[in-house]
Amino acid sequence: MSYIEFKRCEAKADLEDDLNSTTFKKIFAYPNFYFQKYVFDYVGRYATSPIRVLLNGILTIFIFGILYYLVNTFSNGLGSIESTLPSHLNRFQDFGNSIYYSAITFFTIGYGDYFPNGILKFVAAFEGFSGVFLMSYFTVAFVRKILR
Repeated sequence: MSYIEFKRCEAKADLEDDLNSTTFKKIFAYPNFYFQKYVFDYVGRYATSPIRVLLNGILTIFIFGILYYLVNTFSNGLGSIESTLPSHLNRFQDFGNSIYYSAITFFTIGYGDYFPNGILKFVAAFEGFSGVFLMSYFTVAFVRKILR
C-alpha cells in the first residue's frame, strides 16, 4: 500500500513540475496526469493487482462487444461487422456473437469468420492494441505478485 501511495505522490509532483515548466509541457500536463492515473493507478494499481487488470480486461471485452452490437444493429452507416460464414450461420445480430468477436479481437486471435468494415476497423484496431497492452500488464502484475 505504501508503494501505491508513493507512486501517487510522485505523479502529483511530476504534474507540478510540468505546470511550472515550458508552455508545451503545461498544455499536456493534465491530460498526461489523468491518462497515467487511469492506466497505471485505476487499471492495475501500479502493477500490484493482477486481478484488477484481469477484471478490466473482461470489462473491456464487454464494452467493445456492446459497441459492436449497437453499431451493427442500429447504425450501419458508421460501419458493420461482416462475416465469411454462410448466410444461415451468420448471426452477428445476436449479442453473444458480438461478445465473441470482441474477445477474438481483444486477444488478437483473428479467426477470420467476422471482420469489420467502415469506422469499426479503427475501433477493432484500438481494441486489439488494448488487449495486447492489458495482457502484458497482467503478466507484469502477476509475476510481480508471485515474486513478492
